Amino acid sequence: MVARRVSPALTVEDAHSYINTVKETFHDQPTKYVEFVKLLNGVRELRVDKDSVVARVEELMKGHQDLLLGFNVFLSPEAKKAARTKKKLDAAKDFMNNLKNKFVHLQTRFQRLDTHVVGAFQGIMKMFKEGKMSVKEVREEVIDVLFYHEDLIEDFLKFLKKKPVASASLLLQL
Repeated sequence: MVARRVSPALTVEDAHSYINTVKETFHDQPTKYVEFVKLLNGVRELRVDKDSVVARVEELMKGHQDLLLGFNVFLSPEAKKAARTKKKLDAAKDFMNNLKNKFVHLQTRFQRLDTHVVGAFQGIMKMFKEGKMSVKEVREEVIDVLFYHEDLIEDFLKFLKKKPVASASLLLQL
């Protein structure tokens, strides 16, 4: 017979213990604790949806991984899944915003000098997306185009490494 680990049911005492831990952690930031309690009361009184609460709690407890893990224990499986999905979407948005900023920076950087760089870069991405260049060829061409700009080369190669075709598509949309 295989033994299964069964999680004990959470008790009111567990909830009180967690809330006290939050209070102790934010003893020097009482507004965070008060807002946390207001959020919990909002859920209990059905004034606030759980997804909004999860997002706000994550903001309040940024930098306190132990508190976030403790909070997650009390979430339903659906809420946990929604929170993970939101984190992934937020990470993707952050990545795209960083990428757009880098691309704008690239355009600005080469506006006066090497005006051909941005056009050449976009042309390489277009050819790659259309299947006319391999990843290796793209890597070599971009390194040639961005010669003397090691920071941009390094950032591009990191970006290209993850999902090359998707990366090219995203760059062409900017």
